[in-house]
Amino acid sequence: MPHPSLTLVMPTISWEEPCATCLCASLAALAPQDEALVVFDGEPPPPPDWLLHSPVRLLSTGRRSGPASARNLAAREARGEILWFVDADVQVHPDAAGRIREHFADSPALAAVFGSYDDTPADPGLVSRFRNLLHHHTHSSHPGPACTFWAGLGAVRRQAFLDLGGFDAVSYDRPCIEDIEFGLRLSDAGGMIILDPAIQGTHHKRWTLRSMVSTDIRQRAIPWSQLLLRRRELPTTLNLDPTARLSAAASLLLPLALLVAAWMPALRPMSLALAGGCLALLLLLNRNFYGLLFRRGGPPEACVGIVLHGLVLSYSGVTFAVLTLLDLLQRPLHWPSWLQHRPALQGRLVGWSLMLLGLLAISTLLAGLISTWILTPFDLRERWAEWQLFADGIYPSAMLATPLQRSLPDFRTTVYLPWALPLFGPFFVLGGWIQGTWILHLLSLLSLVLIARIGWFSLRSFGASAGWLGTLAPLAIAGNFSALNKGQFSIICMGLISLQWLLLQRQRNLPAGLLWSLAMVKPQIGLTYALPFLTPRRLPGLLLGLGVLTGLSFLALHHTNVELDIYLRSWISVLPQFMSSSNLNAVALLTNLFRASSQASLMLFAGVVCVAAVLGTVFGRRNLSTVFRTMESLLVGDPLGLAGFCGVLGQLGFYHRYYDNLMLYPALLVVFRLALGRPRILEGVLAASMAASVWTPQRLLDALPGSSLVQSLIWILVGTFLVQELTRSCARDNPLRTS
Repeated sequence: MPHPSLTLVMPTISWEEPCATCLCASLAALAPQDEALVVFDGEPPPPPDWLLHSPVRLLSTGRRSGPASARNLAAREARGEILWFVDADVQVHPDAAGRIREHFADSPALAAVFGSYDDTPADPGLVSRFRNLLHHHTHSSHPGPACTFWAGLGAVRRQAFLDLGGFDAVSYDRPCIEDIEFGLRLSDAGGMIILDPAIQGTHHKRWTLRSMVSTDIRQRAIPWSQLLLRRRELPTTLNLDPTARLSAAASLLLPLALLVAAWMPALRPMSLALAGGCLALLLLLNRNFYGLLFRRGGPPEACVGIVLHGLVLSYSGVTFAVLTLLDLLQRPLHWPSWLQHRPALQGRLVGWSLMLLGLLAISTLLAGLISTWILTPFDLRERWAEWQLFADGIYPSAMLATPLQRSLPDFRTTVYLPWALPLFGPFFVLGGWIQGTWILHLLSLLSLVLIARIGWFSLRSFGASAGWLGTLAPLAIAGNFSALNKGQFSIICMGLISLQWLLLQRQRNLPAGLLWSLAMVKPQIGLTYALPFLTPRRLPGLLLGLGVLTGLSFLALHHTNVELDIYLRSWISVLPQFMSSSNLNAVALLTNLFRASSQASLMLFAGVVCVAAVLGTVFGRRNLSTVFRTMESLLVGDPLGLAGFCGVLGQLGFYHRYYDNLMLYPALLVVFRLALGRPRILEGVLAASMAASVWTPQRLLDALPGSSLVQSLIWILVGTFLVQELTRSCARDNPLRTS
């Protein structure tokens, strides 16, 4: 059959070298009936003389649109039967065009053919040589029929290309995997594609480690993974063959095994054996490629290539795994297939689950109430002792008391701030700690009733069952038992916080500020819930609350004859003693940092100052006002979502114990609301994880290694998710609100 005519298509973004060398090599391979099109992606500068005197037609996209758009433009203007795509940094071998003609002449059914880089890359750098030799080896190892395409050095019948709409220039507006995606579409349409490794060209691109990692992840691994996930199938060709998949798995297991060996001495022999097995498997599976590296560069290049190959496999595998997980989490959440057509059974399962949750809530609260009267409420007795000292004019601090005062039988040092001491009075002033227990339980139960009612109205719009879930979910938090059993103020503080938010929704800012100041008896609970006051309209409420706290503090210090500066020094020195090592919170970490090294403290402070200066310089006054307006819109947006974020921020930021976990109930309600309103696996997993983190009894958590870390990770994920939802709600200007 007669040889078909070719149209050379070469996109470029520069007239500089190696464009001239590569274009001249391609032109030398063309026949008289062929043509050449050079497409400048963007607004082209004046062409050089050598290009004006060459037999090529110049085209331009007008603006930077990506090589896919440039090639599509050339395909529409082309006159040849075959579109021959060559990158502007590929110097084709003299026989490349002839081999392409022979393939299309010998096989009328052939739709496309592509080749490979040769094994002599132009750039001498180690990373460049590794990257090009890896491409050469991958293509050379898979000759014959293929289901993908490569536009760096490949050809396709023009009519077949146009029939499929060419490359997807909308999805891929920069150098990406547009050729791979086109090859898959062409293969799906029945087009025959051949990979001929004998069609070769010399690659002139210079690779660095940074450019390789960035390009592979952003322009290869991420879009390639997204494409495969959309298609729901994995082709077994090129870098997705069984050898590549096993190599990726081994490259991921190898560093994990080494980490386990370093951190867990008991598992070190097994971990080292696994690491050795993974390394041996990598060497065995990729022996041909490593042999190529050895032949071309000797032992140094082979060793570097093995490390780089493991790196490529690792970050490519991690990228695919992460995107696969994210895709899975975005899928709809629904009943199992065997339950989808049995609504009666679904209803019974929901009812039984709510009954179990109700039993858990009742048992948690009753056990806490009853055990208080059997066992002495330890924390409440401490508050009683602190109140007695304060009533006698003695500040409960060993650093501030005289030796005679420290010798008193019930003397102790408190971690509570000065404003809390006058607030203890209503609990103990007449009947001591017995009166305090009754008042504590009464106010705690009233707070739980209010919280349960908020939960009901938060989820009631999704049905009665959802309303009961919202009612029972906060009551079942395991920390409620300890709060009642030990005589803690945590439940009362969250009742005050709940009233504060209800008053803010009714624009009653001053009473809300007063309630917030009372909840600040436990600052680790109340502090972050001051965020909604940070708007011009609500600021007077915050100022009132701060005024109340300031007045109570001066009253306490004046009553005990303690100077403010002396108190501050004593409190700072005492605070680290109350930081639990099992607590993962920012204050404890910073405290340990300051104690460990004054130099580190100064560096941290300097870093904060530098960051603040950079932000101020970058944003400027106008941009900062925009940031503040955005923050204000977030603060007045979704009340329950913001309350949930405040709770998570306080839980992760400050010292706390498990009896403070009730501060997370708004976040728990938010994730339940999202799971009911947008039932996807992601929301379902977040809701289940959040519920497990606060419903699981503390004794069981203490028996599980790493439970504190897992809890903190769950709360970090939930907090991040809440910020994202608040931002979306603000962008839609249609915030979700509770009733």
